[in-house]
Amino acid sequence: MKKNAGFVGFDGTENKRTIFATYAVKNAAGIGGELNVLLRKPHARAQSMLQKMIRLCGVKAYVSEKDDQAKWEKLGFQIEGGYDQFFGASDFVMVGTPGDEEAPYVKSALESGCFVSLMGGAHRDEIQEELEKEKVALSDGLKADLSREFFFGLENYELFLKSQPQLVQCTSCNTTGLSRLALAARPLGLCAVLGNIDRRHGDPHTVVRASPSAIQFGQRAGHQGTDAGTVFEDVNFSIRASKVPTTVPHTNFLNLVFKGHPKPSDLVEQLAKTREVVVIPYKDDGGKKHEWTSEILEAFLSGFERPVCPEIFELLVSDAIIPFELGDYTIMQTVSMVEQMSIAVPNHVESYLLSCGIPADQVHSTVDGALGAVHGIWPSQLSC
Repeated sequence: MKKNAGFVGFDGTENKRTIFATYAVKNAAGIGGELNVLLRKPHARAQSMLQKMIRLCGVKAYVSEKDDQAKWEKLGFQIEGGYDQFFGASDFVMVGTPGDEEAPYVKSALESGCFVSLMGGAHRDEIQEELEKEKVALSDGLKADLSREFFFGLENYELFLKSQPQLVQCTSCNTTGLSRLALAARPLGLCAVLGNIDRRHGDPHTVVRASPSAIQFGQRAGHQGTDAGTVFEDVNFSIRASKVPTTVPHTNFLNLVFKGHPKPSDLVEQLAKTREVVVIPYKDDGGKKHEWTSEILEAFLSGFERPVCPEIFELLVSDAIIPFELGDYTIMQTVSMVEQMSIAVPNHVESYLLSCGIPADQVHSTVDGALGAVHGIWPSQLSC
């Protein structure tokens, strides 16, 4: 099988990790084809990232604007063609632009017959409005794609495979975290997820200028729970997302509401056997506490040699779970950590495998094995 994959926004926070992950997974699955990237102006960071991608993945470069081709070539890069040639050479296109910039690329990809995968921040209703303004003919199937549930392969890969979509929208980093949590907890009678996400307000490559006391709390429930609710329709989500001036992961303080009286140990067992979820003991066998997100990340990351890309792909959940019984219900207060840069990446890659028509029973083990994503209890009870 051969399936060329193209990436718009190739050096964005998530897409530059998705490209390396796609390279690892397509090789593991025995899928041929090129990896294509669409370039804009040759700023220094883009040059450095493109050099790395060419060296490690053999990516092919195309330019958005014809005027930029000579600039890239002057820097020693080989340019395969322009904007139209990029879409013509790509069977699958991952659109990873900043929000509200997706529509022109979606239009071009659809007109070229590409399978389109959107990241979690896109607004499909707005994209559809733009497509209709541009007089793009939207089939009933494509309209369904623009309104169906979010793609979260660990739960609904087979459903999407049967639907044969031309466009999917993957869950965002925080929605992916919520979805993995719900996937693990639902067999215990999960009926609602309530709480707050401390959404990090700054990335490692930026300087957070806000005061440590400057936290922006949301007025209403955010999109993360709403999006996860399209995947898990039997679970009620109400999640506030507050912005916290830190570069550590998003930290979720979530109350899981269960019908009945499961125990925290039951939830830990479910979490540990759920793909791409790792339980972090609050106190390990040697008595050392793991109660600081920075310490947990450093300790967790230093123990792995990831193929191609070193960042974590798992949802990290502390076993410091506080149960509270209320009549026929049990509420479990949990703390979990979402690494923005990479947690959605396995799902992005599964959307590529979906476009290839890979059977559901091969997908998750292939992805986790190729990426080195694990599940279990850290540090000694882990498996792919």
